Amino acid sequence: MISPHNTKALEIDPNYTDAWNNRGLALHNLAIECYDKALEIGPNYTDAWNNRGLVLYNLGKYKEAVECYDKALEIDPKYVFALKNKGYALYNLRRYKEAIECYDKALEIIPKHANALANRDSS
Repeated sequence: MISPHNTKALEIDPNYTDAWNNRGLALHNLAIECYDKALEIGPNYTDAWNNRGLVLYNLGKYKEAVECYDKALEIDPKYVFALKNKGYALYNLRRYKEAIECYDKALEIIPKHANALANRDSS
């Protein structure tokens, strides 16, 4: 939930960076709650697993993000976005070989996937 204190702080000073940052963190937490609710209703909803992973990735929780991408890939092994995003998280965990494997799988599904190509080459 967005704190009323941050809202008040922004009314006083719309350029107060801490309040904007805190708002962003609150929105990440709200997003996780929303994805959890979606997954409670539809546990096989791959987009919710992938998007939950994206939020965790953005919070620097790479291991938890990989777990979400793995859930999406259990449901749909050809879910390219989860493969690509898992590759990013594995790269940040310094698990380079596994990251490349994810990018390669994504490229098998969509051979001209520019993002997977670029990230594979930088891994």
